[in-house]
Amino acid sequence: MSFRRSLRMRLLATGVAGVALASLLVALWLGQAFREASERAFDRELQDELRTLVAMGEVDARGRFVLESEPEDHHYSQPYSGHYWRVVAGDRQIQSRSLWDAGFEPELPARAGPARIVELPGPRDEMLRVLLQAVDYPGLDGPVVFMVAADRAPLEAEAADFRLLAGGTVALVAVCLLGLLALQAGFALRPLNRLADTAGRVRRGEAARFPVDDLPSEVEPLARHLNELLDHHERSVQRARTAAQDLAHALKTPLTVLSLEAQRPGERTGEVLGEQVARMRQSVDRHLGRSITADQRARTPVAPVADALLALMARVHGVRGIAFERLPGGDDAVFAGSREDLEEMLGNLLDNAGKFALARVALALVREGGAVVLEVRDDGPGLPAGAQADVTERGVRLDERTPGSGLGLAIVRDIAEGYGGELELADGGPGLRARLRLPAGD
Repeated sequence: MSFRRSLRMRLLATGVAGVALASLLVALWLGQAFREASERAFDRELQDELRTLVAMGEVDARGRFVLESEPEDHHYSQPYSGHYWRVVAGDRQIQSRSLWDAGFEPELPARAGPARIVELPGPRDEMLRVLLQAVDYPGLDGPVVFMVAADRAPLEAEAADFRLLAGGTVALVAVCLLGLLALQAGFALRPLNRLADTAGRVRRGEAARFPVDDLPSEVEPLARHLNELLDHHERSVQRARTAAQDLAHALKTPLTVLSLEAQRPGERTGEVLGEQVARMRQSVDRHLGRSITADQRARTPVAPVADALLALMARVHGVRGIAFERLPGGDDAVFAGSREDLEEMLGNLLDNAGKFALARVALALVREGGAVVLEVRDDGPGLPAGAQADVTERGVRLDERTPGSGLGLAIVRDIAEGYGGELELADGGPGLRARLRLPAGD
């Protein structure tokens, strides 16, 4: 199934991309948040150890700094356990048994101040996180520097384990979300599938219209426009059927006379044949003319018909991405004729422009004296020089690759001339400019 031709694939592809990106960002954020929280907890433990160590310090009667006792944590008694403390008081140094005969040498502060954290290699080249603070004691010439340190490796391992767990959890959630997305896409596209089924039933004659009552609000306009298209087609067929019936009825009597004269030829056979042929010709001309001549007593506002047809054509040619728009102006234009004829003429012009347009079809409504001018412009290849008059002839098609019967522009011309109007075709630079001039209704 092609990605461009499938709404389901588009929805799933964008959903997968969005969920994957969101999952990656969430996993990274959770890992970083856990690492920062673990680091803050790690530092709080160092602060507690530092406060305990500072509380154990004192100056003895001889004016020397001593520790009243040492921290009892068993980590400090195991050699190279990764937990260390150290005190520097002038040239005297006291440190935990876990340091054994090694040490760590941060840059010592020259004066008392708040605690600060540094990182440096430990006795076994492990990376230590060291919290140190210089404290003044009465009777001592300089500050005493207290240091507690711990290996970062357990902290990093804990953060890595959490990132792995968070990644797995987020991946599981993402899979569930993708499953829900697939169900959502199927559920959301169900009304469109119903429209497709209904279209098949309409084509087979099992249904006459598209139901609109129980459709979602986003799909309902499409169904209404399809119904308008069916109504327009039905009106056109009915007009053609009526014209054919009227013409058949008018020809019935002359045909009967000709049949009888053929069975019993006489002296007046030639005269009778001439009379009946003339009568039949008059009937054909009269009924064809009536089929394309509407009641000029009718009045039809042009803008609502134009807007409805533009919306309809936008959906008919929507697969190719053709944009249909009406230029500003002409909202008060009124056509001195029936709505059906206006729909027939303007619908054929817009449909013809949509077939050849590359991206855009524009409609302009202009009042010129006692006439209404409808100008349809497209950005297609246009017509060859000198071909404007040919394409308005019945059955003429300059591009055999484009579907059609070659009657659309001829029908527009015939209906317009029946109202005393005219159809002009010209180069639009680019595209074709079809200018339909009709009598105004005011």
